[in-house]
Amino acid sequence: MMPQNYIPEGYDRIKVVDDLFSFFTTDFGAKANVVVFQRDIAGAFDVLAEKMADHFDLGEEEIFIKYSERDQLETFGETLNDEVLESALNIIMADMECLYSAKIKTHMRLLTNYKIHNETYKFHVDGLEQDFDRFMTCYNNPVTEFVRNEDVLQVDGHDALCREGAPVYQFKVGDMWKSRVRNKPKNKADMLMDKITRVKENRAFVHRAQVSDKPRLVVVGDKRLN
Repeated sequence: MMPQNYIPEGYDRIKVVDDLFSFFTTDFGAKANVVVFQRDIAGAFDVLAEKMADHFDLGEEEIFIKYSERDQLETFGETLNDEVLESALNIIMADMECLYSAKIKTHMRLLTNYKIHNETYKFHVDGLEQDFDRFMTCYNNPVTEFVRNEDVLQVDGHDALCREGAPVYQFKVGDMWKSRVRNKPKNKADMLMDKITRVKENRAFVHRAQVSDKPRLVVVGDKRLN
């Protein structure tokens, strides 16, 4: 599978919006499983990630900083003596504030590669036995990759099997997207009907992370649907 350019042309599973208001208010509809707010962000995010990795002693771990712990980012910001880096950090903190204001449980994630959650590198579906909307934005490459639903052969729990040779697409640095996760346990009759009608294969956002050789900065948010 070779990555293609951005969003598939004419693909009805992704709704593209032009502003934050539309991003938060646009529903997924009958087919779409992703809403994306396309934006270009300027900043030295690679350098910022390196400095943050040193400051927080990243090592091989994944560092999560919740919105309620954002004072750690403010303290880190005081160590910066570069307006470009300060501006990049302010973008991240503003995004966290924006998501939190929309009643979304928000955290920043700093990592080089997933050590504990290494299944993330395989095509998968988020949120086993959960029911929520997931929000995400990546500040430096590599960014999340995904496949079209017509190329998804099977979804079993987290795992997804895709058609061999299927095109692989990816979002851009700075894009903010939300995807719906509906994997709550159902009764046996509903589970059988879902299997027959291929609900998960047709509706799930099937995606994967990419292996990185440098620290990456990501903001993630979850909003429960019940």
